[in-house]
Formats: sequence, structure tokens, C-alpha cells
Amino acid sequence: MIVLISVVAVLLALSLMPQRQRVIPDEAILLENAQVTLYPQADPEAVWQFSAPNVDYHTQRQETTLFNIQDGKRLVNNETDFTLRSERITIDANDNLRGDNIFVHLIDANWNLDMQGRAERQVYIQQREGKFEIPILDYSGDGIDSSHDENVRMNFDLTDFEAGGPDSIGYNRFVETTP
Repeated sequence: MIVLISVVAVLLALSLMPQRQRVIPDEAILLENAQVTLYPQADPEAVWQFSAPNVDYHTQRQETTLFNIQDGKRLVNNETDFTLRSERITIDANDNLRGDNIFVHLIDANWNLDMQGRAERQVYIQQREGKFEIPILDYSGDGIDSSHDENVRMNFDLTDFEAGGPDSIGYNRFVETTP
């Protein structure tokens, strides 16, 4: 009986003691010199690969932010479709990408795209539709000396291209070819 009373007394004393604070880790997981591979569910034939000196993964928002990407690329059937670089790209929970300024080189078209955000709108790369949504686009490449369009929606293979709208500016300067 004395043992039972002693055990109850110890358990009561322990229950009255102040609880230790649990250390809750920061919501962000930080990686350095990371190789990130993205297999978007909405585009199962594509694989995205990135090398970034710094990567943040925010567990609550399920977002990954990659910093100073110099050699990103999108592959389709193990062939590079386009390359990209950016100071900062965020991959959301649906595998879509967004950033303030993203440079893309389309391999087959041999076009260079300088995609820029404006005010609160960022460049948005939507996986499901395979589209770029671009507030400001400057581009050049085969057949195009330089072009500028605003409020652009275009798919990755350039077969669907929309630009313009209220308060938009657009111009194109094509390369002259000899017959």
C-alpha cells in the first residue's frame, strides 16, 4: 500500500510540474546547392530539372522557392524542350511556377524569351495547359529581330499565342530574309 501511495504521489508531482516547451521547427526547410527535379502531375510527359544554390521549402504552403537558377530545363521524352534561368522561381502545390523575371530559351524555335512581371502580377507557368502567362514579354530569335508584347498567354510550343488588351503595347521587328 505504501508503494502504491508513493507511485501516485510521484505521478501527481510530475503532473503538476511545468511542461517543457516543445521546440517547433521553422516552417521552412532550407537547402544549399540543391538539385531539384519536378515531375508535374498535370504534365506527366515532362520533367523539370533545376540546380540552385539556395532552395526554401515552406511546409505549410507546400511551396518550393529556388534562388539564382542558372541551368534549369524542361525535358519531354528525355529531350530538352527549353532551358530557363531566374533569380527566383516558386513552385506551388500544383507544380505551377511563378517568378518576377524568367529567361527562357525555346530550343526548337530558337527563341529567347525575357518574361517579366508587372506590379503585383508575376510570370506564371501553368503545367495543366502548358502555357506561359506573361505580363511583359521581350523576345528575339529565328525570324525575329526583337519583339515586345504585354499580357501574353502562349503555350510551350508557340502554336497558341495571345497578346494585348487595354493599355497594352506591342511591337514586332522581323528579320528580313532574301528569297
